[in-house]
Amino acid sequence: MAPATQEVVVLGANFAGLGLTHILERRIFPVLKRLDSAVTFHVTVVTPNSHFFFKVAAPRAISKSGAIADDSLFRPISEGLKQYGDSVSLIQGKAVKLTPETRKVTVETNIGERQDVAYDYLFISTGTTSASPLWTLHDNHEKTVKAIHEINDILPKIKSVLIAGAGPVGVETAGEIAHNYPEVKITIVSAGEVLNGLKPGTSTKAKQFLKGAKAEVLINKRVKDHSTTNGSTKVELDDGSSRTVDLFIDSRGASKINNDFLPGSWLDATGRVTTRDAYFRVKGDGQADVSGVYVVGDIVSGSTNTAIELDAQVLCATSSFSVDVARKLGHDTSKSPGLLSYIPLIGSWFKSNVPRQAEFKPMKDTILVPFGPTGGVGQIFGWGAPSFMVKKAKAEKFLIELVEPAITGNKYAKIT
Repeated sequence: MAPATQEVVVLGANFAGLGLTHILERRIFPVLKRLDSAVTFHVTVVTPNSHFFFKVAAPRAISKSGAIADDSLFRPISEGLKQYGDSVSLIQGKAVKLTPETRKVTVETNIGERQDVAYDYLFISTGTTSASPLWTLHDNHEKTVKAIHEINDILPKIKSVLIAGAGPVGVETAGEIAHNYPEVKITIVSAGEVLNGLKPGTSTKAKQFLKGAKAEVLINKRVKDHSTTNGSTKVELDDGSSRTVDLFIDSRGASKINNDFLPGSWLDATGRVTTRDAYFRVKGDGQADVSGVYVVGDIVSGSTNTAIELDAQVLCATSSFSVDVARKLGHDTSKSPGLLSYIPLIGSWFKSNVPRQAEFKPMKDTILVPFGPTGGVGQIFGWGAPSFMVKKAKAEKFLIELVEPAITGNKYAKIT
């Protein structure tokens, strides 16, 4: 029998951590309490940022002042968690040490104090940090707000921009600048192909959009260094050449994996956390107890770092948690509810309330990359997405309509 109050700690609170907390409170805990009405749960969310950042829409936000209002792009995390009352605590700070032997996380708060937080179950969702605060939070969301406003102010005054990185963010940023400032000369530098890793047809279409915008595309080259003097930036490439531009935008993805507090033996060669199964349970090193420890988001070994994959990770990991708790409560989670459960009208009478392990089922080979508000490129399950579909699905509003349900948790139906 599990103890009456289970302490659940969630490290990180942007897309992954906030989503985890909402699913636990709205869907998982109610089901588990049906198994044992005496068991209760308390969640402690540890994160340095006070605000949620809808980074998906950052390329549009930077392209033009007022394109997306600050209070649409950034929302207080406390606003979404207050509905859960005392069952959720929020600590503004960072995990600086994990001690699995005693099942404690040492947290350094934003005001410099240290405290140990005990856990029965732990979700690691600390993600990664980009070199530029334009794309990920650098602890305080005000740094990202400032960086966005600075680009807003600079873009109308420049004649040239170099974008390092030709992944989705780099291509989307080029498209937004081309739409709002067609007179600006755009150079985009890619270490591999444009939209490397996607289907060749998707990459080819993206290059056609860039060509239409008269952008200079440099593939198989890397930015080696850059320095700014008197308002101009000299960008040095690894082939010995250089470009001098009015603005340099670094969109090369993660520059740091937020793993400083984790045992090195838990990490793969890239610094990401390895899992022991397909359900996001942490593998560990065979020494310390890692039962009830899960990992989601960009910090997962093998993650493709996409929002579509993240949603599937969160659903799977919270399912793993529910199964593990149910087993501790003495329930068999392996049995099928049987064929009778699928008979219309009467099937629900035969369904078991015991949680079952959900599979990890992301929408594979699916991504939409706008090039301005009128269209773009993409693929759905590997099939090319026409430009008009990209326009309707993402390019028009950049999915800003998803912020509200992400904050409130309304994207997850509540079980009562």
